[in-house]
Amino acid sequence: MKSRRTNIVLATLLLTASLLGLGAVAVAEEPASEPATTPPAIPANLDYFNPFNGTSMAGDYLSGRFAQQHHDWTQAEQFMDRLLQIAPDDIELKKRTMVLAMGSGDTVRAVQLAGEVIKVEPESPLALLFLTTDSFVKKDYAAAQGYLDKIPQSGISDFIIPLFKGWADAAQGNLNTENLQGNAIHIYHAILISDYLKKPDQIEKLLEKSLGVEQLTPADVERIADVYAHIGKKDKALELYGKILASIPGNKEIITKMETLAAGKDMSMFRTIESPEQGITEALFDTAQTLAQEYSDDSARVFAHMALLIKPDMTKATVLLAQIATRHERYAEAIEHYKSIAPGNELYMVARREAAGLLEESKRVDEALMELQKLVDEHNDLESLILMGDIHRHNEDFKKALEYYNLSAKTFGKEIPADYWHLYYVRGMSYERLGQWKEAESDLKAALSFQPDHPFVLNYLGYAWADQGTNLEESLKMIQKAAALQPSDGYITDSLGWVMYRMGDYEGSIPHLEKAVELLPYDPVINDHLGDAYWRVGRKLEARFQWERAKNYAENDNADLVNTINTKLTEGLNTPPVVRSANSVHEHGSAEGGL
Repeated sequence: MKSRRTNIVLATLLLTASLLGLGAVAVAEEPASEPATTPPAIPANLDYFNPFNGTSMAGDYLSGRFAQQHHDWTQAEQFMDRLLQIAPDDIELKKRTMVLAMGSGDTVRAVQLAGEVIKVEPESPLALLFLTTDSFVKKDYAAAQGYLDKIPQSGISDFIIPLFKGWADAAQGNLNTENLQGNAIHIYHAILISDYLKKPDQIEKLLEKSLGVEQLTPADVERIADVYAHIGKKDKALELYGKILASIPGNKEIITKMETLAAGKDMSMFRTIESPEQGITEALFDTAQTLAQEYSDDSARVFAHMALLIKPDMTKATVLLAQIATRHERYAEAIEHYKSIAPGNELYMVARREAAGLLEESKRVDEALMELQKLVDEHNDLESLILMGDIHRHNEDFKKALEYYNLSAKTFGKEIPADYWHLYYVRGMSYERLGQWKEAESDLKAALSFQPDHPFVLNYLGYAWADQGTNLEESLKMIQKAAALQPSDGYITDSLGWVMYRMGDYEGSIPHLEKAVELLPYDPVINDHLGDAYWRVGRKLEARFQWERAKNYAENDNADLVNTINTKLTEGLNTPPVVRSANSVHEHGSAEGGL
């Protein structure tokens, strides 16, 4: 059975999809080939195709659909707007353009079109919702109530309308939370409204009710705990924070909250709502975030921009839009969102680092380094200094990476603290790639001392030992532990098979190496390892097949491996297993644990 939260998301998606002129499935996974609806009617006095200006209505329509399917809503809106100038009375086209305008951040245009839409369709749900949002901007709560009353019953009505009505009533001094009882977001906003209206007697009852909601996320529980702390129920807050910490060990934010609360200090964990506009903005953001968590990104971006219509400086909505753009590899759009966050904002540094990461992802490495260097120069930002080392390491300039890692380490004095254990890890990898094994081993052991159960640290050190033919028994135990922690990681699975191979257990290594190839079928080193194991057990035809695969996948970027494979294809494996560089598998992918 689907959770209440999932049902809410699907209902919201259905509404947005229908107003875009698509089926519900079409928004989520619409094929790129055929439009789900017919193009708008063409005025009788207009040529369908004008060969002199290179445009056509069908071309603009299909281009707009294509752009929207590929998450370029700004371009999609421009194409639809061009069509709307030609066919200004086409209501379906107008509704589509209205939604695209809101989803692309052209909120003024979206509200204007919403006003035109309700003249033709007085009960158009999203048009009325956009106008309601605009009424909150204008603090015209009576108008907002009027629009809300006209919205017909639909899937969306059960979720978003009670939030709007609750905050519209609160704006006029009335407590109306009867319809905010069915899910975690509703109950939380009932609490916010009660707090805004200074009705503390309602809050504790609502908190008890919220704890009974099915499938609460850690974020939901944290918000509830924050409210308990806010109303002075310290023990209950600590109990809930403890439950979160049990499910997410090492969560720094939760640890800080617990320490602060236990010490009797006020950390302002709960931020009170100062105005109805702020309240409904939070509700719109909560809706957008829930949709994004369910990968309903089209609907999520519409609600995020509705939140920004009321509060243009709502940073977390901007970050959410950046995350959605990143998910669809629209890096330039995401970078623009991150860079719009002003200096002095609490998320400014994080946003700039994220922008730098996307610049690197876009192969704009010099720009990424400049962005991070600016943070180092202006804010003495240690995180940016480490990230500069990461960028050089990703680009295999390990000497330069070490330079930045060592500069970072010097800021701590004699020892790197536990919070920055990953600096030992990334520096250890860089030392290893430069052949400075003594230093590499020291750093990797230090990282492991801080994180004895970290699968990637276990794997990297264990694999390095195994590939050198040393500490094989310990390597096997470490990699078995890593594999148990990350059973679906191809690199770790390969490491397990490879250490068994190096110990002479060729038959035992094969199932693990075969699984690794299934998980990472195009990795040349993993295919090469499987070929070696096949050869050792006499499966020579299969061995040659795996070596050929490995050679094909390695041809463009690993000349040494290609030469080694050519020798094996000619001569086979007539000598005992040879020691190879420990970096062959671990220079990319999940072996680095995302660092």
